[in-house]
Order: sequence, then C-alpha cells, then structure tokens
Amino acid sequence: MRGRIDHHHALLQHRRPLPGEQKRTVLAEELTGVRCPNCPEGTAALVALDKEYGEQLVVVSVHAALGYDVPYPSSLYDFRTAKGTEMANYIGAAFFFPTAAINRRIVPPESEPYIPRQQWAGIIAEELEKPLTIGIALKNTFDAGSRKLDISADLTPLEDLFGEHRITIMITQDSIVDYQKVNLVKEPNYLHRHILRSILTQSTGDIIAEPLTANNTVKKTFSIVLPATWEAKHCSVVAFVHRGGTPDKEVLQAAEKHVIE
Repeated sequence: MRGRIDHHHALLQHRRPLPGEQKRTVLAEELTGVRCPNCPEGTAALVALDKEYGEQLVVVSVHAALGYDVPYPSSLYDFRTAKGTEMANYIGAAFFFPTAAINRRIVPPESEPYIPRQQWAGIIAEELEKPLTIGIALKNTFDAGSRKLDISADLTPLEDLFGEHRITIMITQDSIVDYQKVNLVKEPNYLHRHILRSILTQSTGDIIAEPLTANNTVKKTFSIVLPATWEAKHCSVVAFVHRGGTPDKEVLQAAEKHVIE
C-alpha cells in the first residue's frame, strides 16, 4: 500500500504544471430552478467541489429545469434565458434532480449526460486525469463606464484535433440573493451561485471552422454590454471547447475568468 501511495504522489508531482502552463479544467453544468426543492443539495455539493479543485473546475448553474425554473411572484429576478433552455435541451434530457453534466460525458447506466450527485466527484477526478489536448487563454477588457466587455479567447491545440469542434462562450454571475425552494421551505435569502446569465455564441456552440492543428493558435473575439442590473464584480466569462456530434458532445477543455480581476 505504501508503494502505491508513493507512486501516486510521484505521478502528481510529475503532472504538476509549470508556472503559466495550462491545466486540464473540467466543466460542471448544473440543471436547476428556483422551485426545485432538492437542487440546493446539488449546488452545495458543487460549491464544495469547486473549493476542492479551484481553477480546475468550472461550475455553471443553468436555470432550465423543466417545471421548476419559473420564478415566484415574489422573486426579484428571473434567471431563465432562452439560450440557456436551448443549451440544456441540447445537452440532453434530465429525469431526476439534483443533476449535472460533467464535461457532457455520458456515464453508464445513464443514457444522457445529466448524472446524479453521487457520481460527480468520481467523474470530475477521472476527467482531470485525462491529458490536456487544447488550451484556452481568456482575456477580458471591461469598460466600467459603457459596461462594454470585450473577450478574446485563444485556442491552442496541443495535438492535431479532427472532426467537428465548437466553442461556447457565456457569462455567469455569482452571489445573488433571491427566493429558492429548499426542501419544503421557500427561502427568501438564498445565495444563488454560478448563474448562467447569457450565452454569446449559439446555444449549441459556434463551429470552429479553422483547422485545429498542434501549436497553432486560433483566436476568437466576442463582445457584450453588461446590463446595469448585473454586478460586474461577480460576473465571469466561461469558455469551453467541445465536440459537435450527437451523442458525443464532450467538453475537451474549459476556462473561466472574472470580468474584473
């Protein structure tokens, strides 16, 4: 047993990235809604995993859980977005809550990418063990006066990638206090986390037309004016590269960067 532990420690030491070197980063897309009584358990689990993995886990909460996503009359915000619902449906069908897609992998015995909470940690760990095949470098330029946000995403494959690949760019906002059903209680001061606010690409991702050849960088640029009701200090840009097939929509790499560093 001692030898196995030492060997694992050596592997971790060997895989430790150099300063400035990109790390493999996993995307967790939580499907939720303000009327979903069990969803806060899933959010709490993802918050804990986010603390554990830091920058190597990107969490997005998509308010598109059918039947649970309609805000209360007393809600301050409506977290639904048309593109968010389209994206949730594109990912697959959900039959239980809490649920999340981890890098959009289909994990047997499930037939859809949405998997139960008990499997999240194990799948995240598995995904982090995979080699990095493409790097994503994000740069945000935000003008506080006009609230215009310019985004640059540099995609650099580490090997030749074949087949259809897509990029999705979105804005998330953290730490919004509003109503949420928690078990049997309608909680007015619930802290909503990692909320999907907008998708700048197509909801299914923009096809990357350029060839993805090793060490050749493809640059993508996007812009958005942040609504005045969004607190810029709590907003982040999330970008990820994924396959465009059906059912193979797996995410190869994700990145997240605060609008205001």
